[in-house]
Amino acid sequence: MSKAIVIYTSKRGSTKQYAEWIAGDLGCTALTLDDAKSQDINLYEYDCIIYGGWIRGSGIVDFDKFAKWLDDELMRRLIVYGVGFADETAENYAQVWGYSIGKIDPKNENRSILYILGGRYDPSNVKGMDKMMMKVMRSVLLSGSTPDAKMQADRIRDRIDNGVDMVQRENISSLVKDARKKL
Repeated sequence: MSKAIVIYTSKRGSTKQYAEWIAGDLGCTALTLDDAKSQDINLYEYDCIIYGGWIRGSGIVDFDKFAKWLDDELMRRLIVYGVGFADETAENYAQVWGYSIGKIDPKNENRSILYILGGRYDPSNVKGMDKMMMKVMRSVLLSGSTPDAKMQADRIRDRIDNGVDMVQRENISSLVKDARKKL
């Protein structure tokens, strides 16, 4: 019998929400990375391994810690999703890929899959170091050298200032289809 598992890291709930939806659709378990470690999960028991984390900068938080569990065999079973509020552009995808899967499989020889899913950001809930980092990020956004780049920078600044909620159940439909192909 084929089995799947969802392992995730979530700070404010968006990644957890996706993990729960994905696990519900696949009829499997969703665990935090810490719970997976404490339960000493054997990833070789799963045909499909899904890791989710929130995007900070261009990297998926804690993917580097999770990646220490992976070898080529497990990488072939892997689907990764990152949750953020930047637009889904080829440039954004390439950056997230490079800071996550690309660090351990630069040529994607194992054919791991990456999804970037829309997240939620509420500036009134951000405090401390995260609030400072968002201020820095906002201040370094450049207007861009093209009209598209300027529009994108303006959208990100607006999302930082006013918040955004891009979490939608339908965002996982392609990911779930790809997971089912592995099962």
